[in-house]
Amino acid sequence: MRTIGAGFGGAARRGGGEAASPRRAAERLARYRVISCDIFDTALVRTLARPADVLLAVGARARALGLITCDAAGFRVFRLAAEDAGRKEAREAGHDEVRIGEVYERLAACGLVSDPVAAAALEFATERAVCRAVPALRDTLAARAPGQRLIFLSDSILPGAWLATLLAENGFGGACEVISSADVRHSKDSGRLFAWLLDHLAIPAAEIIHLGDNPVSDGTRARAHGLATLSLPRPAAPPEDAAIAARDPILRLLHSHRRAPRPAEGGTSAGARREKPLTHYITLLMLGFTLFVLAEARRHGIRRLYFTARDGYLPLAIARRIVAKRGDPVDLHYLEVSRQAIVLPGLADDHETLAAMLAHTVEGDRLSSLLEPLGVAAETVAPLLAGLGFNPTRIVEDEYALCLAAARRLIATQPALIGAALGARREAALGYLAGEDFFVPGRRMIVDIGWHGSIQRQLTRLSGLPAADLFGCYLGLFPEALRPGLDPRTASAYLFSFGHPKPFCDLVREGPVLLELFFSAPHGSVAHYVAAEGRFCAVHASEQAPAGALRAAFFATLEQECLAEIDALDGLLDGAWPDGIDPASALFDIARLLRRPSAREVRAINAIPFVHGINGKRISAALNPVPWHEWLRHPWASLQRLADAPAGAPWRAGAVRASLPWPVPDMSHADFHHRVSQLRRIVGR
Repeated sequence: MRTIGAGFGGAARRGGGEAASPRRAAERLARYRVISCDIFDTALVRTLARPADVLLAVGARARALGLITCDAAGFRVFRLAAEDAGRKEAREAGHDEVRIGEVYERLAACGLVSDPVAAAALEFATERAVCRAVPALRDTLAARAPGQRLIFLSDSILPGAWLATLLAENGFGGACEVISSADVRHSKDSGRLFAWLLDHLAIPAAEIIHLGDNPVSDGTRARAHGLATLSLPRPAAPPEDAAIAARDPILRLLHSHRRAPRPAEGGTSAGARREKPLTHYITLLMLGFTLFVLAEARRHGIRRLYFTARDGYLPLAIARRIVAKRGDPVDLHYLEVSRQAIVLPGLADDHETLAAMLAHTVEGDRLSSLLEPLGVAAETVAPLLAGLGFNPTRIVEDEYALCLAAARRLIATQPALIGAALGARREAALGYLAGEDFFVPGRRMIVDIGWHGSIQRQLTRLSGLPAADLFGCYLGLFPEALRPGLDPRTASAYLFSFGHPKPFCDLVREGPVLLELFFSAPHGSVAHYVAAEGRFCAVHASEQAPAGALRAAFFATLEQECLAEIDALDGLLDGAWPDGIDPASALFDIARLLRRPSAREVRAINAIPFVHGINGKRISAALNPVPWHEWLRHPWASLQRLADAPAGAPWRAGAVRASLPWPVPDMSHADFHHRVSQLRRIVGR
């Protein structure tokens, strides 16, 4: 079978190995009176890796419409089994092919489908959503000579009229002549469809050339009946991983979409990208968390949802897409809050916490900037510090104790100055919340990445609202977050609530900084609020240059690619989103990155600037490897530094990978900790 590839996607060669250019391929097609063309994987490709994966989307849609009595994954199994059984019966009756109506009648007879006609139509609608033209072949066929007949020949259980609709919608013309094996009951695979074609056309086989991707049904069988052939092979998609096959259908659909070869405009088909984009680690977790938030709002009867700034930016964008399709009765808001803008103003009676938070903001800056988070200028603070015996012009680097001491002295000696600053920030924060209808009576939900729930606690304290009126929905809550006012009655979390279940909590402990890196936004942290045009607006912190621009560019790409994957899934599901995705499936893509990252992944993550510090200005790396001289001098202390996230190693598994040479980096942090502990016991004996 001759192949042409430069124009349509395969390796270019001719019968005896002679290369065939796109121009020569078109010239060869022009020699024949009739062009016969396969449809699937030749003229059309699916946006999923395997045809059977389409049935997962059909199952999800059918389940949402009440057309089936099983789940989406079960439907795929039953639907394939019904097709196999129907084809066996057809062959026993002397036919090669079963028809889609017969398949669904069988499913209805088994009690799996309530309306076989509607279910069959739904499968066709899903096929329409996943099929895309191969542009180069479409253009070549459109440029064929006048009078040259084009016939599409397909082994399919779909009727020819449905296939003609698919072709027309993908630009092959509104009057495509289609012959389906379901219509004539003969298939290319048996060869009988080619014999039927010759009888139907009543022309010599030598005047027909057949194009297709299958070496047997489109090649051997066609040549056995005297037709010339051109092979248009498609790159095979990687198989579904066994671990993925056992997970949520949404995970399987997303991975199938990623594995599917993509036809390029130039004609070549691109397979799955060799290097995994960072987006692939986070999309499913973003989606699962968003579905959880909407489900919790429904469960608790809450209509007003406030997605907190930065952490809630992408989940809000996803929620808006889902709500637009499903019509959930909720009001979605973007609440521009932060620890600096909300927590600090509420600490007038907690001087020690206030001092600690201020001390954490000075790193890399002059000591005189200590009160800038409260709006007190460095010029005002400098003489006060000098009077207390501190050098206000000192650039602070890793001197937290010094900063804490200075903050404590300022708070103790300048109560009026600091009290006025806190009061002004508190009034501005309350004004902003009022402008966002936060005080309208009724329950409201805040959506945050979580860990400790400090924003919810301070919003309750600052606003004076009853704790029961504010419900928090989080990605995860560590055990230490549990306290009166923040408990299972007022908060829930997707992956783990207050540390339970512990395996998920322990997994996230390996690198919460990674999730904070992904759950971000294109703007800086909220610094404070200012009055403008009759209302209070958020002022964002200015991030360090050029790192801030690099971080913003990374997130813009992450946002674009993540939403593109969500939109692709929505195209498959047509709004039939599930109520939720189990956390194990949602963590599937990012779990290995948290536990056992590759050296390439460590470099890629650490190249992204990470916003650090309460004032949102400082930028650091996602992981801090331990220098070799520290390992040699203080091995046990170095191991503890890796364990003490986030201060020492905010991404513990990544720090192991970055700190140690081969073969140690192939271990997870837990493996490494266990082996060093064993070695320490042996040396101790």
